[in-house]
Amino acid sequence: MTKANFQGMTKQELRAYVLEHRDEQEAFYALTNKLIEEPGIEITSTEQMYELIEARLDEADVRDAFTALEEIAGLGTITFEDIKMELGI
Repeated sequence: MTKANFQGMTKQELRAYVLEHRDEQEAFYALTNKLIEEPGIEITSTEQMYELIEARLDEADVRDAFTALEEIAGLGTITFEDIKMELGI
């Protein structure tokens, strides 16, 4: 089996990899190093690291959902604001 090239992965690719391979410490540390390089992020525990990863993925899911809602609203059957109100967002 070929070893993954963590240094060649983007932060997004590493996040996904770490979430799928939670026991692979080398991937976890590679992602931690990339995130530490970002200004304003201080990693103090493994739990915080996983929470940060999950939060970032949730943000991406929300953006994807809003894009889909805007496309539906573009069909002209219901406005985007009405869709958001219906969903309580």
